[in-house]
Amino acid sequence: MRHPNEVLAELEGGGEVVLTRRSAPSLRLTQEAESRDELTTLGFVGHLFAASLDEVALERIATRLTVLLPWIALLPKHTHAEFIAEFQATARACIAVARFDRLRILLEAWKATAEAYADPRLSPDGEDLEYLEVLEPVADPSLDA
Repeated sequence: MRHPNEVLAELEGGGEVVLTRRSAPSLRLTQEAESRDELTTLGFVGHLFAASLDEVALERIATRLTVLLPWIALLPKHTHAEFIAEFQATARACIAVARFDRLRILLEAWKATAEAYADPRLSPDGEDLEYLEVLEPVADPSLDA
């Protein structure tokens, strides 16, 4: 940081500063109170979202999310409400603790589920998928001869 006083002045004025580094990810600096306020507001949005969910809304949300997450279209319709409810609950929990790793993990898991449903060797509704109650290593099906 070549001009720390300018950076502090920008932060004190309610702004934020992005530090661009050559060989590393950029850093975002902001006042803690502003960051907390953003998370609080996001939390209220999450509560409003949760309060507005009904069966029709869940299906409409799933349909519209296919623009952002096209793999949702590969999930059977009967799983859409489960995905949205799980996403919403996890997002609210992540907002509450200001950590979003679990939301990323949830999205990756659902995407992997969509990839499984996309396998042409399976029935379209996935009725022949086997869900394991306990995690265990399984053989790669592409290696079956």
